[in-house]
Amino acid sequence: MIKPSRNIWILGGTGFIGSALVRLLSHDKANRLHLLVHKRAHWRLLEGFSTFTGTLSGIEPGWFERYPPDIVYHLARPAGSNALTRKLRSATGERANRRLVKILRSLPATPVVVYVSGSLMYGDRPDNDPAFENSPLSPESFARYYYRNELPWIEAQGEGSLDVRFARPGWIAGPGSWFMEFFYKPWRHTGRVPCYGEGTQRMSLTDLDDCAAMIHALGQYGSKGSNLNIFSGDIITQLDFSNTLARMLNAETEMIPENRLRQKYGKVTAAALLSSSPMGTLYPELHHRAGITIRDPEQLLASVVGLSENKQGVFAELP
Repeated sequence: MIKPSRNIWILGGTGFIGSALVRLLSHDKANRLHLLVHKRAHWRLLEGFSTFTGTLSGIEPGWFERYPPDIVYHLARPAGSNALTRKLRSATGERANRRLVKILRSLPATPVVVYVSGSLMYGDRPDNDPAFENSPLSPESFARYYYRNELPWIEAQGEGSLDVRFARPGWIAGPGSWFMEFFYKPWRHTGRVPCYGEGTQRMSLTDLDDCAAMIHALGQYGSKGSNLNIFSGDIITQLDFSNTLARMLNAETEMIPENRLRQKYGKVTAAALLSSSPMGTLYPELHHRAGITIRDPEQLLASVVGLSENKQGVFAELP
């Protein structure tokens, strides 16, 4: 159990998931939030938090000496736009993470580290074999690059030198997510909701705010060295997902064959959209502690298209 008043560091606190996590944690006055942000951050939104500008590789040990961390939420994952830049940034990320592991290990009191990963780390799964937290890793698509960033933390967890916990979200719906890019925007352009490949690939879904709550539950209530799969509700096929969305939008579903998908988005993105990533959990009590609000795919879709109480939905333009 973490002490009532705590220093919480969030690396990548202005990103897609990080912003939701900051909003959630800021509601608890016992949390003293310290954020690593980049220079393009919206500073008005960061008032009231201590902020440190820079990259993962530029973290200074003195920062942690000044504000000794109780929990570190790590969401800073170097990206890239093509195979070369992804490879280069994954190498840079590995070096930065090895350095950070060393810094945290040297502190008088080592923190809990929650590293936010993803379901693609489990690879393409058989329909009847969902991934649990103890399932072997077999990185697929973008995760093949991200794995190198995670390796120092995987090793630290295995050695027991730090209390490292991996949060692995499934498909997250929310502003700025895959949902907008690969389902909503195509519908706006064509009037049809796409379904990629044969549509038999399995999906485990979660709402953005529920995702943040489960990540927090892992850090606050999880056991040492444990992981948590982040999802809510039943597993759904992509075809059922697209058909449900199309019905809500009063539209038709369009099947996009694999060759067209590869031509439009490239093989790495295609692999992600075609990957079957069903998940289960060994720790339903952590899902319960998170207070999940959306528990089935149809409710999730109703929320993001603005058919539930949140009329603005996922499609509003960000300020």
